[in-house]
Amino acid sequence: MRSLTSILLLSWFLCGNASARELSVATWNLGWHMDKATAGEWIAACSGLFLKDEATNVWKPSVDNTGIPGWQVNFREEVEWDWERFPVCDVYKDRNFDTVPVTEVAYGKRLQQLNDFLRNTVPADIYAFEEVSGEQAVRDALPDSGAAYDVCTFKDFKVQRLAIAWKKELGTAANCDVEPSLSLPGNPDADRPRPGLSVDLTIDGELVRILAVHLKSSCVSPLEASGNLSDDQDRDCRLLQQQIAPLETWVEDLASTDKFIVLGDFNRNFWHEVHETGPVRTDGSSPHMLLPPGVLVQDLFGEVFDDTPALTTVTLLGERCPLNSTTTILCEKGETGLLTADERRQLSQSQNLGCRNPLGLDHILIGRGLVNIEGAEHVAVGAFGGTKPASGLHPDPLLAISDHCPLTAKLAF
Repeated sequence: MRSLTSILLLSWFLCGNASARELSVATWNLGWHMDKATAGEWIAACSGLFLKDEATNVWKPSVDNTGIPGWQVNFREEVEWDWERFPVCDVYKDRNFDTVPVTEVAYGKRLQQLNDFLRNTVPADIYAFEEVSGEQAVRDALPDSGAAYDVCTFKDFKVQRLAIAWKKELGTAANCDVEPSLSLPGNPDADRPRPGLSVDLTIDGELVRILAVHLKSSCVSPLEASGNLSDDQDRDCRLLQQQIAPLETWVEDLASTDKFIVLGDFNRNFWHEVHETGPVRTDGSSPHMLLPPGVLVQDLFGEVFDDTPALTTVTLLGERCPLNSTTTILCEKGETGLLTADERRQLSQSQNLGCRNPLGLDHILIGRGLVNIEGAEHVAVGAFGGTKPASGLHPDPLLAISDHCPLTAKLAF
């Protein structure tokens, strides 16, 4: 679809509707975030020794006190591991991309920094979190153990789970539904991405539906050689391609209200797709029609959000980085074209956005029954986005609170 509204100053709406309800929403990928108890077990497992089985080429926990610590194992290889409970051991990397072993003291400090950051910098009525291990992980992150919030999440699938948290004052959710079709249940376990998650809230008598997503990674932009969605030989793009049809069906099934929000880590740069002028599909057919067998999608945004049916019409919120002139200029440039490696490093520096993945992955979309005033904002994490290894002066490492920056927006209806 192409019904985009970038940054609208709709003062007439708010002035003409003195009782208009305002909502603050945020989406944030917390980067393999675990609750404190699970983190302790993970640290113990990664601190254990592993050996590669020469017969199977699988890394396995050592039984004779020989081998290398899990922190040194390459998790791109095959590893005997509890994937439903634990992240990989090489989550935290320093500026040289070397793995930083984690201690319980360091993880406790990270939790406190994350807690303070959410309280002081990203207070929201509704959060969508990606890459969390479960409800307790969310409550460990939220101020006061999330006492002011209800949480919707799930226990199945792999450890990179979704969660939606909302202030209790907004009301009790009518549902907390997982959408398994997005996880591609027909695929082998190794080729199954994350499911979707939705919550229905009745706010001031109005149904507001929230859909949270975390799609397949590493097929980010049509402007990159590795981002050609129709390249069926590329594993990541092939899996993202397989998620398109169930994503569109899910959105259409749930768009029975015009007050809905779709947000999360889409792992796809929608703004690059918007500014591309090529066909949505490989055969040039209309995205309003059923996708013909064998035809691939080249533009995920144009295919899924095609204004059909009418209730699925969305606004892709314009994204700002107003911290300083550097972030403003680079974010504007990154909306229409690729940033150089040096420009991305600039954005990731602590005096700028601070996070390793600053742009192009996270988005907020709203139905036509909701109004956005200022666009969405990428919130800088600054020095909290970097990981530093332990040293002689500091026996515990310093852990990044996330490799993503939060994306926030203020809405009204």
